[in-house]
Amino acid sequence: MAASKQQEQQQTPSDQSHNFRLLFITWNVCDTAPLNVAPLFTAEGPPPNLIAIGLQEAPGNPATAVIFEDTWGNASMKHLSQRGYVKIRTERMQAILLHVFVKLEHLSHIRWIKTAFTRTGVGGYWGNKGAVTVRMDLYGTSVCITNTHLAAHLEQNHVRIQEFNAITEAQRFPGCKAGIIMEHDFIFWIGDLNFRLDPIEYEAVMTNIADERFQKLLEFDQLKEAQREGLAFSGFSEGTITFQPTYKFDKGTTVYDTSEKQRKPGWCDRILWRTRPGAELSVTQHSYTSLPHIKQSDHSPVTSTFSLQVDLNKNQPLVRFEPVRNWMCGYKGVASYSVVMDIPTSGWDWIGLYKVGFCHPKDYHTYVWGDSAGFGKGKRGCLVLFEPPYMPDEPGVYLLCYWSTHYDCIIGVSEPFEITKPPQLEEAIDALTFDKQRRSSSSSSSTSTSSADTASEADILDQVDTEPTPNTEDNREENVTEMERHEGRIEQGKEEATDILDKLHSGPTANADDNQEQSIATTSEKTEGVIEQGKEEVQMKKKSKSDLEVASEVTQKEEEERDDQKSKENEEHRESTESQLPVEDKTTSAESQALAGDQEKEGEKKEGTTQIPQEEESVDAEEDETY
Repeated sequence: MAASKQQEQQQTPSDQSHNFRLLFITWNVCDTAPLNVAPLFTAEGPPPNLIAIGLQEAPGNPATAVIFEDTWGNASMKHLSQRGYVKIRTERMQAILLHVFVKLEHLSHIRWIKTAFTRTGVGGYWGNKGAVTVRMDLYGTSVCITNTHLAAHLEQNHVRIQEFNAITEAQRFPGCKAGIIMEHDFIFWIGDLNFRLDPIEYEAVMTNIADERFQKLLEFDQLKEAQREGLAFSGFSEGTITFQPTYKFDKGTTVYDTSEKQRKPGWCDRILWRTRPGAELSVTQHSYTSLPHIKQSDHSPVTSTFSLQVDLNKNQPLVRFEPVRNWMCGYKGVASYSVVMDIPTSGWDWIGLYKVGFCHPKDYHTYVWGDSAGFGKGKRGCLVLFEPPYMPDEPGVYLLCYWSTHYDCIIGVSEPFEITKPPQLEEAIDALTFDKQRRSSSSSSSTSTSSADTASEADILDQVDTEPTPNTEDNREENVTEMERHEGRIEQGKEEATDILDKLHSGPTANADDNQEQSIATTSEKTEGVIEQGKEEVQMKKKSKSDLEVASEVTQKEEEERDDQKSKENEEHRESTESQLPVEDKTTSAESQALAGDQEKEGEKKEGTTQIPQEEESVDAEEDETY
């Protein structure tokens, strides 16, 4: 560890100029499943901006690898996504895997992500050996990462050299400025390169390991020899090796091979780098070590951290999103974006809605197709609509990403925004009944004479139900029918309000109004109109019923007086007088009064109403004389 710190101090003249950190991990997992991946990603210093993990002899069926994520990839994504990383690409060839992750804030600054693979097993026909590569333009700097598993066994050194050269010549990246591996600004070559220690005896190797004389052993390293002779990895650099050989252990231990073969330990797992000759580039290796405490394989993992000098002003996002506000679960959402440069856009480009903490570009909640016009829309930008059925049911923090089919990557990321729950049904009911409650509250403080006018529809119905009706049997049945109809109108208004509220609560449709407050206000006006109409009808019925009661009481008193003071001979005169009383007004419905418009009926009603007090005065005079 002390050696690593000294190495960093010697190779880093200015830490401020190396502003992009990378972490590389290589490990031959020997067909084992992941147990705990967290120790793999622990590194000193600031968190890396990019992480690449190369695996060899990974478990899984290569036939299903195209459809299903491998177990190591899933475990790595689950761990890293919680720390703000997104997987930008995976390349797999049978059991050789390469996963590349970047921090979310750098996602839209990466272009031209391309992959390649090369088979070298069985003369180039089988993919158990070979290389997988992921390349990209990172802030305008071309970076190539290659993970390899070269031929095994001590005597296959010449085959490993041939395989290296075959890989560098075979892999091509169409459309990229750096079309082959060796043309990139930075090359990071990792993997189980399988170079061994030769010629040296087993006992001598074990003695030097025990004494930690690693530099002495590296004099017999086949990779170092190939570099010196210019046969392979010419121009590549490797940090100082301060850790013990990484192969071969008994599984689950730190003890080297105790089998009958007793293979000599060696540094099979390596990480090297190269910068393009003649370019003014700077790379610094901060650490280079193994992780011998991870014992589930017969290899130890090897890790290394670097920092690159890149221009953060290059490769700015090509798509910019307007701030997203006021999105709710289950409701449609509108987003606006603009293409800032004249770049190829297509109707096959798409905008994905992601929850913060997503694992990879296909880990979206939903997506919509982009506008093929793109840059042609100018400053107005492009609008996209996310339909309600596809919006999230779960509130949280989300963001939008623009995927370009031309660049085959994400070229724009919005600022995170919150999607909230819609208003509760209780809040909508409160908005509907607010005015009615306010009127009910004010009516309690009014005088008793006006209480009948300001009472709620429930109070009016209660009064009508409890008051007796002294009318004839036919009139009584008619009044009951009228009151039931009025009560039905009020209940109809309540049911309409409830139906509309249920629709609001069940979620919006594609044709739903955006403005929920306007919908609630309209519903309130409609409901209150139906209720007020019922109130007017009930009041008119109550007034007509009162008039009938007065007329009935006058008639009853007149009959009693005439029975006491007049003889049987005057009975016919009394009956004729009774027959001259005004006819009862049976037109009690507010709807009938509005449609009739007959002035004669209204005149008769007024005449009858004025006659009742006159007869009441004569009755009172007779009562005074009697008493």
